[in-house]
Amino acid sequence: MSFRTGSPAVLLALALTLAGCLEGDEADEPFWGVELPGEAASDFTLVDQHGDNFSLVDTTGKVVVMTFVYTNCIEICLPVTHKLRNLQEALGDDYGERVEILSITVDPERDTVEHLANWSMMRNASWPHLTSSAMMAEMAMNNSVWGPYSIYVEKVVEDQELTTNAKHSLVIMLSDNSTYVMDIAPSAFDPAATVWNLTQEGLGEQQLDYNYTGADFVTDISGHEANNNWSWTLHVWNASSRNWEPTGTNATDIPLTESVHAAWMPGNANISQLPLPSAFSDCDGHGWLMGEGSGMHCMCDEGYGWPGQDRLSCVLKEGAGGYGDYGINHSTILYIIDQQGRLKVAWPGLDWTYRDVHHDVVLLLD
Repeated sequence: MSFRTGSPAVLLALALTLAGCLEGDEADEPFWGVELPGEAASDFTLVDQHGDNFSLVDTTGKVVVMTFVYTNCIEICLPVTHKLRNLQEALGDDYGERVEILSITVDPERDTVEHLANWSMMRNASWPHLTSSAMMAEMAMNNSVWGPYSIYVEKVVEDQELTTNAKHSLVIMLSDNSTYVMDIAPSAFDPAATVWNLTQEGLGEQQLDYNYTGADFVTDISGHEANNNWSWTLHVWNASSRNWEPTGTNATDIPLTESVHAAWMPGNANISQLPLPSAFSDCDGHGWLMGEGSGMHCMCDEGYGWPGQDRLSCVLKEGAGGYGDYGINHSTILYIIDQQGRLKVAWPGLDWTYRDVHHDVVLLLD
């Protein structure tokens, strides 16, 4: 699938803002995202994962963080959801009282109320996940919801042979237990690449500063510096046991073969809190986990089932066309709306962290 950052008109407006051509002086720009001129956000009424109507106007008086995703997109939208969950935790008591987070689907056909209820519950994503009502046609949703926010949406037929397993995941857990999951296509690397190349590419993509000694011995990531109590440790994903395992070797000595995923975490952290690679996260993104221990298994989405005896995976069933046989190309913009319902900040694309958004939200709360 592909992602666009918005329509030409929106991109022009964003560019003018960055150039200081809209209201406000760039030198005094307090936001880390792109400041918008403050036009009123377009109202809409959708349905949340509990089956209740939800109108944007009902959030007046709160700062709103709003993004557009869909649940069948696991290599991008799952990390976005993870960032929003970190944002929700960082907001503390402000979330719900002074701040609202909204995830609006661009795939209402598959993201039904029932599906969103299960999906959000299993990912501990309790904020409103919004879809269309049964009476709202997709064209109407495009005109009243996606269009006013310059969200381009297009269905595309996917090659079922292509899976997100082809991407390498780099997972980072910091000493405060905040986490990042970066998914990088093999095309970003040459044939002789190693896990160290994956580490450098992923940290650079996420704009996380890091320090290291020797060839690949990490000493600091994003200001979380190793000390006498702990050091940074490298783990690789064991697809057979479906566990992260410490490597006991240098990152430069591990070839970046097709199935390799890597993680860095403090040596004294709880490995059970380390996110899974995106391709293995929560039933491959096509279901939710139930049970515990040996009884744990996936409840797969419609059109998906267990591959053989592997009850922790969900794959497309043979001949299950009509459910999982298309993808979504869509633009991706995160908006921040102020207490008066005005569009104040935009984060086009995926180059943001929850700390970036938290910074801009706090400025509006002050």
